[in-house]
Amino acid sequence: MELILYGLLIAALGLALDLTLGEPPNALHPVVWIGKVIGFLDKRIKRTGQKADRRKGVLMALTPLILFPLVFTLLLAIIHDIFGALVWAIACAIVMKTMFAITAMERHVKPIMKALENNDLEKARHGASMIVSRDVSKLDKEHIISCAAESAAENTVDSAFSPLFFFGLGGIPLMVFYRVSNTLDAMVGYMTPKHIDVGRFSAILDDYTNWICARLSVPFLLLAMMLLRLDWRQGWAMAKKYKHATKSPNKGWSMSAFAGGMGIRFEKYDYYQLGDGPLPSDPKVIGQTIAIMKVSTILFFLIVVLPLFLFIGMNVQLFVEGLLTWWL
Repeated sequence: MELILYGLLIAALGLALDLTLGEPPNALHPVVWIGKVIGFLDKRIKRTGQKADRRKGVLMALTPLILFPLVFTLLLAIIHDIFGALVWAIACAIVMKTMFAITAMERHVKPIMKALENNDLEKARHGASMIVSRDVSKLDKEHIISCAAESAAENTVDSAFSPLFFFGLGGIPLMVFYRVSNTLDAMVGYMTPKHIDVGRFSAILDDYTNWICARLSVPFLLLAMMLLRLDWRQGWAMAKKYKHATKSPNKGWSMSAFAGGMGIRFEKYDYYQLGDGPLPSDPKVIGQTIAIMKVSTILFFLIVVLPLFLFIGMNVQLFVEGLLTWWL
């Protein structure tokens, strides 16, 4: 019973920290540290040919994938031994919070929405350039709205559902593993000459780690739409119709469900169109997307993540901590 109470504290505090405080400063953010290590390794890889570069890419990815889960789990185990279970639980909650993000996406897209409401396209384009890699310099109002809403829809899986799911399955060790995998893909998983081979393993791994939640997210998105009085039936119809409309095997599921539920179309020039509705013209669509993201994530957390963590994930974490500290 005591263990379950500590598990509830970890999960509830981690979620509360995100919803109230958001992200810590970059200097204190573990994901920033992860990114710096990946960037350091990537810069030192000499490109010599397809096969060799792919092998180097695997080794580059495995280094942070092994290092960071071990370091964080070992630190938490030492905290447990020295300071006791309560301090350990609080430390776990803090680490947990840094590995997923709900509020961060809202803080990124709200300035875009406000700029569009004030008809300031240049400011909106600048805001959009901070969250997507595409060229936004010539995007019109409708495509900027689409761009911001798409980003929030995609990140519902990448930044919320998937890391929380891995937390449920394996506690902090598996959650950190997922976040490293996702950061690798964000930094090197591109079809550019520089990364097409070096980043291949990272891109494939990210596809696999998001495969379950890309699909599992849909019923929770539909439930959120139902609660928000949106068209959940159309959300389901568009998810089925456009699930394979993106090059990624995962992105189409959640993004097309969002578009269908709001009765709009997401469009990225020369890449995809998701949904049968018109391009969004009202900036409030961005806020609507965030509302769906928040409600669906909280539902997923309560129905799936919390029971998983209490009965599986926390035990996995304690087992790994025990393995790492048997010598203490």
